[in-house]
Amino acid sequence: MHRNRSGQTLAAVIYGFENYEVDPGRAELRRDGVAVPVEPQVFELIRYLVAAPDRVVTRDEIFSAIWGERIVSDAALSSRIRDARKALGDDGTAQRLIRTVQRRGLRFVGRVTERPAAMPARPAAVEPSLPDPPQRPEILDRPAVAVMTLRSLSDDPSDEYLAEGLSDQIVAALSAWRYFPVLSRKTTLGMQSPDEATDDPAPRNARYVLGGSFRRQGSKVKLALTLADTRISEQIWSHQITRDRDELIDLEEEIAAQVATIAAPELVGADARRVLRKPASDLTAWELAMRAAWLIEKGTDTDFAQAERLAAQAIERAPDWSLPYTLIAVAKFQQAMAGFSGTDTRAAFSDTMVEAKRALDIDRGSWIAHALTAVGELWTNRNHERALLHVQRAMELNPSAPMNYHFGGCICGFAGDPATARGHQERLLRMDPLYPYTATIESDLGLWHLLDGEFGQAQERLDRSHRWDPRYGRALQRQIVLAGLQDDRARAAVAAGKLRDLGLSLKRDAIMSSYPFRNPDHSALFLDGLRRSGVTV
Repeated sequence: MHRNRSGQTLAAVIYGFENYEVDPGRAELRRDGVAVPVEPQVFELIRYLVAAPDRVVTRDEIFSAIWGERIVSDAALSSRIRDARKALGDDGTAQRLIRTVQRRGLRFVGRVTERPAAMPARPAAVEPSLPDPPQRPEILDRPAVAVMTLRSLSDDPSDEYLAEGLSDQIVAALSAWRYFPVLSRKTTLGMQSPDEATDDPAPRNARYVLGGSFRRQGSKVKLALTLADTRISEQIWSHQITRDRDELIDLEEEIAAQVATIAAPELVGADARRVLRKPASDLTAWELAMRAAWLIEKGTDTDFAQAERLAAQAIERAPDWSLPYTLIAVAKFQQAMAGFSGTDTRAAFSDTMVEAKRALDIDRGSWIAHALTAVGELWTNRNHERALLHVQRAMELNPSAPMNYHFGGCICGFAGDPATARGHQERLLRMDPLYPYTATIESDLGLWHLLDGEFGQAQERLDRSHRWDPRYGRALQRQIVLAGLQDDRARAAVAAGKLRDLGLSLKRDAIMSSYPFRNPDHSALFLDGLRRSGVTV
């Protein structure tokens, strides 16, 4: 017999499907008779689903079975579902075995057989259970965020389901940022708006409450969002999003990602403003980190230096916490980007990678650390494979962070896959049309089109990049290459003149050394454009 986390007694059976077995008595998943290592909660999810084959298992059932009365975010369940699929050779696209039933739950669709578990000749040795990880000290006590169900303002009943599904996606997207604990949506039932929520000084232990309304008008989808601070009973932020459904590949996922992209920095800013009212001598590690994040967002050299000092103080108070290390890495990345039009790209992100790897030594689940390590692996180490692994992991951990698609596009493009690179960076621009490095993204998109021989589209993207930032030298370098490939020396000369005005090199070897192409054909094409331009030496 076996008991799950809810205390239910389970029959001594072994479940089989395809070439897998689930053995509850041994808490073991086996493939072809060989144990597959999975975390306990992932095993419990698989067991719970195969014990109820071809039935929709609701999310509330799963929360209860795996976590009992503990309050956890929907992102935790999404992570366990992803890991369960991975253990079974499945994924969210194929859904060969674990199928998502929109707005209801999950269904195991594999053909399941049951057989009695063999009784052991003598009691098996019981491995001592590992204690729960210690709770972080009060110094890292972070304010929680509650996300309420969006109110549908439409007369169409189906829009209520859409609003509910979108709310779930926002919880998952916001949770993935990992700054603030995000309460699962079931804990906010009964709360109708941030204004009502502020009548309670601490609704569900959340300091911040994100809510709003949803409306469809023809092909347009409109969201009105509000953020309230429950401690001061005040609405502190509001925002409206309008999107054309025809522009969206996945309506719920892409809008939720945009909400998280906008709301996450607002939450950091709101908490930083709260912290700024406190004496510097009385700050916890969390509060020091929030001040550092706020300074990084301001984005001047002086701000970056101060942010690094504050993050270092946070490390002194909480040396086993990864966020301060990632903040230092972000500050160093931002400073490197300011001078990235130069040709010494190997050195540009070396400090970024050092700090990001320190964060990963503490927390392998830090998406920011994986993303910034990927940048270092590409530009400093020229290791495309490791860069791809890190950026893919960053995307898995936080699919709503524009930074991940910036880096993912850059790495895929230089690794030899311009089509995938374009997909990542075009998605970024749908998520965040005002991304701070839009000139970089447009220039990258121009390069990927250029490598695929799509010169008209390449020119359009490079022109956009120049309009965003006329001083971005990488776009001018690519203008020279494109003009050379089209034998337009006059246009190449104009771009070369602008590069000289910026004090940037026109030496062919120096420019080529700053482009880490893995595909030799791409490198040869780029070099051919530089030579034919007649402006490089």
